[in-house]
Amino acid sequence: MTGLNALAAHLDYTTPEHREGCTAKGWEVDYRIHRTVRESAYSGHSCPLDAEDNLCGHGDDYRALTVRIYCPKCGAATKLDAELPGVPQVFDTGRLGMGAKPRRCGQVWIYQGPPPRLGIMLDPPGDPQWYLVARRNALRLDPEDIVGAVEPAIGPRGGAGYTVSYGLTELSASEAGERPTPVFRYHPRAYDHFFPTVTAAARWLDEHAMTEPAAAGRTA
Repeated sequence: MTGLNALAAHLDYTTPEHREGCTAKGWEVDYRIHRTVRESAYSGHSCPLDAEDNLCGHGDDYRALTVRIYCPKCGAATKLDAELPGVPQVFDTGRLGMGAKPRRCGQVWIYQGPPPRLGIMLDPPGDPQWYLVARRNALRLDPEDIVGAVEPAIGPRGGAGYTVSYGLTELSASEAGERPTPVFRYHPRAYDHFFPTVTAAARWLDEHAMTEPAAAGRTA
């Protein structure tokens, strides 16, 4: 869906909170990967494949991931435990599609999204496939901050350029308990809105989409 990877890279993340009065700005973060076994057959594990026939790849013996986020100053701490589906890879911010400093364009800010392919190890990840255009410069964005998205496109004469989407909304979740999917209401490709650069596309969003109500309503 339009801009989904870029939206997923910037939205719906949270951070722990320091204790009242703590002046620390950051956190210490470390993680551990280890093999472990489930305590019993009634541990809650379920799999559509038959573990007895070795079709289930994580059965009773599995790789566990523990992440610790803590503040040595105030003592606030968060511990996250998960079953590891694969081996974590070390990325830079270009591969994650977040964390790089956004650049200002008029009244908006341009954030890069993830590249088309993450690459392996130190392989060049390529240019971002999507860019988000937001109303403010922040470490963590909210849906109401998003003005639109910019993506590579082929222009009416066959040249490389960019097009835009805007009007962030949500697709209603298909099942109870699932998160809605963020999407854009407008994708003006059909109206020949092509731009030579990301900056030109962001300027158009600055001028034409800033008046759009952010995150208004949901789509069934």
